[in-house]
Amino acid sequence: MSKGHILVVEPNDITRKLIAGILNSKGYETYEAADGDTALGFLAKTPVLVILDVDRDNPSILGFLHKMQMEHSRLPMVAMSDAVDKDALKKRLGIVRMSVLEKPLVPESLLGDIQRHLMEGVEAGIEAFAPPPSPRRAPPGAADAQDPAVHKQREAHMRRAVDLAQEKMDADCGGPFGAVIVKNGRIIAEGWDATLSEHDPTVHAEMMAIRAAARALKDENLEGCEIYSSCEPCPMCLAAVYWAHIDRVFYASTREDAGAAGFDTDFIYRELSSPEHKRTLPAKMLLRDEAQIVLANWMKRK
Repeated sequence: MSKGHILVVEPNDITRKLIAGILNSKGYETYEAADGDTALGFLAKTPVLVILDVDRDNPSILGFLHKMQMEHSRLPMVAMSDAVDKDALKKRLGIVRMSVLEKPLVPESLLGDIQRHLMEGVEAGIEAFAPPPSPRRAPPGAADAQDPAVHKQREAHMRRAVDLAQEKMDADCGGPFGAVIVKNGRIIAEGWDATLSEHDPTVHAEMMAIRAAARALKDENLEGCEIYSSCEPCPMCLAAVYWAHIDRVFYASTREDAGAAGFDTDFIYRELSSPEHKRTLPAKMLLRDEAQIVLANWMKRK
């Protein structure tokens, strides 16, 4: 049985071939990339794990890492780094399942980390070397959906979000939307649409709740939290949920319901799914080289 492909991203040819050789000798197949642009192409082939030297200042490596952060943050990664503070590095990179190995690599440590990452994806003790299913693709709360007490508690959280929507709409704060964020069964933050009262198109219910939760916890990472929204989040709010690493989203009304009430968020969903040149909003890249210098400077910070 194939153990799956591991993507090795390393500009140094000797180091990259050495790592690939170690993996191949243990039955792993590999994709090899000397730069970030090549590595981006291999992401479409669904590797089971990425090995990356995160100390490199190469702009294409930075672009690859940004892609990982934005769209593949739950893909396991073994980061090679000289960083002393590994926890700070993990937090800065924002990859959910990540381990850090000091350079030069010790083969036994590398193989141990790989096995640990991949075994986390094994279900019911069956050896299946495949990327672990993303929790975001699973039905929210599927594991305890049959628990009447949990179901009742979640209904209460959602009812609070719906009540907030009515209450703040009546107060002319904004649109008819409310949201709450829950951790360990307790509401830790609330939010409502305040676009009219704040004259700010970004103050949606979910955005306000996420900001309040981050302040309450003094942490921008909201893992372990759930968000309950009176309506399916718009693309902006959904992106914020991803950035905050919230575990689950629950919503009442659908975006189709919102569209019928005059809030056509589905239009933005359709725009984002279209190629850039076909969108109604023009966008043009400028001064990429100058901006990449700033990204490179960011990666140099420890």
